[in-house]
Amino acid sequence: MKPFLFIILSSSIALAAPENLDETIVKASTSPTLTQATLEQDRLDLAKIPGGTETIDAERFLTGRTSTFADTFALSPGVVAQSRFGSDEARISIRGSGLQRTFHGRGIRVMQDGIPLNLADGGFDMQAIDPIAASHINIWRGGNALSRGSTTLGGAIDYLSHTGRSAPGFSARIEAGSYDYLRTRLAGGYTEGSKDLYYSLSHASQSGFRDHAEQSAQRLFSNFGIQLREDLETRFYVAAIHTDSELPGSLTKAELEANPRQADNSIFGAVNFDNRRDFELFRVANKTTLRDGDNTWDFYSAWTYKDLDHPITPFAGVIDQLSNDLATGINFSNNSELAGRENEFRSGLSFTYGNTNNAVFLNTAGSRGALRNRDDQTATNLEAFFENRHHLTDELSLTAALSAAYSTRENDRDFSNPVAVPPFYTPPAPGALTTYDDSFTNIAPSLGLMHELNDIQYFMGISRSFEPPSFSEAVTANIARDAQTANTLELGSRGTRSFAKWDATFFYSMVKDELLTITDPLTLVSTTRNADDTIHYGIELGTEIDLAGNAWNDVTPANRFVFRSAYTYGNFKFDNDLTYGDNKIAGLPPHLVRGELLWENEQGYYIGPTFEWVPVKSFIDHRNTFAADPYALLGFKFGRRVTNGFSWFVEVKNLTDEIYSATHGVVDNAGGVDQRQFLPGDGRSVFMGMEWKF
Repeated sequence: MKPFLFIILSSSIALAAPENLDETIVKASTSPTLTQATLEQDRLDLAKIPGGTETIDAERFLTGRTSTFADTFALSPGVVAQSRFGSDEARISIRGSGLQRTFHGRGIRVMQDGIPLNLADGGFDMQAIDPIAASHINIWRGGNALSRGSTTLGGAIDYLSHTGRSAPGFSARIEAGSYDYLRTRLAGGYTEGSKDLYYSLSHASQSGFRDHAEQSAQRLFSNFGIQLREDLETRFYVAAIHTDSELPGSLTKAELEANPRQADNSIFGAVNFDNRRDFELFRVANKTTLRDGDNTWDFYSAWTYKDLDHPITPFAGVIDQLSNDLATGINFSNNSELAGRENEFRSGLSFTYGNTNNAVFLNTAGSRGALRNRDDQTATNLEAFFENRHHLTDELSLTAALSAAYSTRENDRDFSNPVAVPPFYTPPAPGALTTYDDSFTNIAPSLGLMHELNDIQYFMGISRSFEPPSFSEAVTANIARDAQTANTLELGSRGTRSFAKWDATFFYSMVKDELLTITDPLTLVSTTRNADDTIHYGIELGTEIDLAGNAWNDVTPANRFVFRSAYTYGNFKFDNDLTYGDNKIAGLPPHLVRGELLWENEQGYYIGPTFEWVPVKSFIDHRNTFAADPYALLGFKFGRRVTNGFSWFVEVKNLTDEIYSATHGVVDNAGGVDQRQFLPGDGRSVFMGMEWKF
C-alpha cells in the first residue's frame, strides 16, 4: 500500500492546521464533551458494576517504558499479558480467554472510544493500539462486559482517547534504551468555541533482544469534535498505522538456556524463511451523542481497511490478506428514577460485517512463491443487549443484563493449486472443511447484586458467555465447528479503608466446546478444535497500600510509601475429558504476581523496585508432560511525573539478567521431550524517557 506515507503526512498536515481552527486556545479546559467520558466519569460508572472491572489512568504506566501489553497491564489483576519478544505482539488473556494464543488476539472485545477494534470474525491486532495516545483504559472482566456488547469469556477492554478539551496544548515524549529501543510521540490539543481537535503521531522501533526481532511502527490517532447544540455532539476519528515485525520464532528449552538471544535457526525456522508480520491499517469512525434530559443516544459507525503480509513457516506459507470491516450501532441509556429509587437502563443494537481476501503463497526461503490457495472470507454479527441496574435500597443494587447474538462465518475457497504444496505438507484433518458456511445463535444473560457502604463494596453475579470461532483458528482448515460457551459465577469485594485499597474477585466458569488451539511440533502450524467440558476458576486481586499510613481519602500528603500489586490465579483444566482426563489446559502459568514498591512525594518524584513472579511451572502440552520453569524478575525505576512541564524516568528491567521463558506455545503431547515452543524474555535492559507538556 504505497500511498500510506502520503496518508500519514496529509492527515497530519490537515489536522495540524485546519482552516476552521485558525485561532486556537491551548490553555487548560475543563468543559466536558458529550461523546467522550472523562476518567472520573468512567471510574464512577465501572464501580457500579457487580463484578470485576477496572479503570486505568494512563499516568500509571507513563511512569516507565510503554512498549508492550505487559507494561500497560502490569498492575491490572486478572489481565495476563506476556510479551512474545519485547514487542507489541503478545499473549493476552482474561479468565483464560484464548489462553493458548501467542499471536493475533481473540476472546476479548477490544475497543477504541467505545467502538470495536476487533475484526468482524473476532480477532484483533495488538499493533493497532497505542497506549500513549490514551487518556485512560476501561476493563470489564468476563460477563461484566455485556453492557458493552461483548459476550466473550474474557470481557472487554476500551482505550479512551484524549480530546482537545481534555488535553489542550502540546506534548512531546521520547523513550530510548537497550536493544536500540526508541519510541517518540508528538501530540496536540486545540479548542475553539464548540470545536476541538486532538492528534497523536508516534514512532516506535527496536532491533530487539533476540536476533531477527526488529520492530518498527508508525501510528496516527486523531479525533475532531463539534458540539452542534448544547445537547448534541459529533466526533470523527482517524487512525493510520504502519507496522513491520520480524518474528524470531520459538526455541527449545535447551536452546533458550544456552543462548536466549538467538532466533529459530532450524531448517524450517524463522530465519531461513524470514518470518514476519507486516501490515498497514486505516480506520475512520464517527460517534454522535444526543442527550435529552435523562435520555442519552449514542450512534456510531466505523470502517477499517487492513493489508497484511505475513510470511511464516514453509508449511503455512506466506499469508496475504486484504480486509475491509464495517461496524455500526446505536446505544441508549436512561437514568430516571424507578419507584422512587435510582435506576439506570442501557440498551444497544450493533451490526458488524467483514470481508477478507485471504491468499496463501509458497514460502520459498523467505520469498513469495506460487499461489497455493485463495479464500473469500465473510463474517457478520448482529448483536443486541439491555442492562438495568436498580437500587433496591440505598445500599443494595440489582443488575440484570441480557445479550443476544447471531453470527455467520463463511469461507469460500475459489482457488487451490495442487502443484504448489510445500515439502511434508499436512493435508486438512478428517472432518475439516476449507469451504463452509456456518451460523451461530446464542443468548447470554447476566444477573448481579452489589452492597455498598462506607466506600466498601461486596458483589456477586452469574453470567453466560458466547464466542464463535474466528477465521484464524486454523491456518489450513476450519476444524472448530461449534461456538464456545460458558456459565460463570463470580463474587468479590473492592473498596478503600484508611491506607489500603483493594479489588478482589473470585470466578468459576464451566466452559463447553472451548476453542482449543494446538500447534504441530514439526510444522508449527496451529489448528483449533472444540474441547468437550472444561473448567476455569481463579482469583483476581489488586492491592494498593500506603505503608507510611496515610489514608487515601485525605488531602495528598507530602510523602507516600506505596506497595502496589496485582495477583492473578487461574486454574484451567479439562473436566473428565476422554483424551486428557482432568489435566491442566496448557498455555498460562497458574500464578502471576506483578508489583512495585515506590516512594512518592507531592512534587511528583518517585523511586523504588518493581517485580514479576511466576512461582510455578507452566505446561506446554495438554498431556502435562513438559513445562516452562518458574521465574522471578526484579526491576527498578525512578523519575518525576508532573501535570504540566517536564517529566522524566529511568527504568531498569530484569536487573538480575534472569534467563526465562516469557511465554510459550502449546502442543497436544510433548511426550516429556523438549519442544521448540519457548519464547525467551528480554535480558537486563535500561530505558530512559522524557516528556514535555506545554
